[in-house]
Amino acid sequence: MKFKSLLIASFVFPASLFAQSTFDEVHAIFQLKCTAGCHSGGSPSGQLNLSGTTAEVYQRLININPINPAANTEGYKLVDPGYPDRSFLFRKVAHDIDPGVDYLTNQMGNLMPDGQPQLIDEQIELIRQWILWGAGDTNHYVNPQVLADYYNGPGLPRFTPLAPPAPSEGYQIHYGPFFVLPGTEQEVFYKYDTRMLEAKEVYRVKTEINEYSHHTALYKYNDGLESYFNPGLRPVNSILDAAGVYYASSILGQWPNSQDLVLPEGTAFTWLDSTVLDINYHIPNYNDDSILAAEIYMNVYTQAMGIAQTEMLSSPVYYGGSDPLNLHLLPTATDTTLVINQFEVDTAYTHYIWSIMAHTHARGKKFDIWMRTANGEKGEHIYDGNYNVEYTFNQGYYDWAHPPFRMFDPLQPVDFTNGLIHEAVFNNPGPDTINFGLSTRDEMYVSYIQYTTEPITISVKEEESPFNYFNVYPNPSRDIINLSFNSENATQGIVRLVDYLGREVYSQNISITQGKQKLQLSQQALGLSSGFYSLSLSNPEGTQNAKLVFE
Repeated sequence: MKFKSLLIASFVFPASLFAQSTFDEVHAIFQLKCTAGCHSGGSPSGQLNLSGTTAEVYQRLININPINPAANTEGYKLVDPGYPDRSFLFRKVAHDIDPGVDYLTNQMGNLMPDGQPQLIDEQIELIRQWILWGAGDTNHYVNPQVLADYYNGPGLPRFTPLAPPAPSEGYQIHYGPFFVLPGTEQEVFYKYDTRMLEAKEVYRVKTEINEYSHHTALYKYNDGLESYFNPGLRPVNSILDAAGVYYASSILGQWPNSQDLVLPEGTAFTWLDSTVLDINYHIPNYNDDSILAAEIYMNVYTQAMGIAQTEMLSSPVYYGGSDPLNLHLLPTATDTTLVINQFEVDTAYTHYIWSIMAHTHARGKKFDIWMRTANGEKGEHIYDGNYNVEYTFNQGYYDWAHPPFRMFDPLQPVDFTNGLIHEAVFNNPGPDTINFGLSTRDEMYVSYIQYTTEPITISVKEEESPFNYFNVYPNPSRDIINLSFNSENATQGIVRLVDYLGREVYSQNISITQGKQKLQLSQQALGLSSGFYSLSLSNPEGTQNAKLVFE
């Protein structure tokens, strides 16, 4: 492998360091593959002339509406900087670069080049990388040799794409792949304009990321401040690369692995039609000799405004407070315990916590959070960093690279006149002092907490349930849902399913026997789309309700 050429793959450099910019290389592909008889001359195909200088061709592509009516209806541009999937040019040449993804409908014409062999994968990928990183005309975004090496040699396989939600339920955000070299790590930000037609509540965010990722984080820009940030992927090479986003946005959540975040009933994120997101992704490549294609799929499920009772919020809790740069670890090779006492004795307020996730880097050895008592001592132990990432069992050690993500059901109330005690143990074996920083060579100490500012008081008016045992599993489910319950009497009942818009999508009269019994519902047999549903089981004596998710 050509490791010297690979070392520049994951970073953006000024064009002056290279003989050609990435667009120069893309332009060369156009001249070789697209201009012979199609996209040149006085009447080019699709009224798109790709011949001429780089400056001339660039001006014909960037933010230009295609003449194809179907592409215009979808809101595509020929090239939409930062958005390959919204760029008609990429869709026309993509072919099967992403197996199972149909980039063109029948109304969008033929794949290109028309009547000639398709571009090879590394050429298609170069066009995508140019658009993904911002479609500049002078930037050098990626070394083409890396793409050739990935597609023709030591490339780790990409994971199966996440199926998108039905258009009536939400939309999918996808970015990537970007390429991480063997034995290195990469952190990026990606600005994403939702371009929603109206304000929505978001009640579920399902994310699929590469295995062994360090974290992904979702930010929402404060209105208008997104204009200070360039479109497309932005590499994080220093604290300054990230600081702007921290001050210009609010964090919605951070998690260490693929997650299906179904918000508690009665809560939702609030996204206006002007909402612009930034999705942060930090991923190491632990492989010694193969290139990693890193990417994110994020399904966003929405509902009309006013359905949720209260908004889900999120905030980080940093060691050092507003100045996390106060974190310094001396090379003592001994355990050092650092404590955050989070409380405001003069301000009476309560937060209702839904989730907590710890965040340190490689010197972190332990992470715990307790309820703080009125006399400042440790009370209930509500977060144990020795748990596994799903917070289902104590694995006996703290895995800093994959910290536990704990969700509370019911929500955990915290009176912040007493507050919380966060405690982390670090060990720096030397030889140098370790300071706060974004790479895993540096160190961090932060807790990410999602919460509401008022309790959830969702209730269903119903008679006392006659079922002294009631369970729905697995939940979420990819098809079969089991409903297990115990009835005191033999009677008649009704099973109902209602979707997130309140529409009844299934109803069935059943005979209920005395004792424990089980029913099954099949998503496929019922023809139900993926999403959030309310299930109820009723008989003359009462009703039992549950929420469930079909993936």
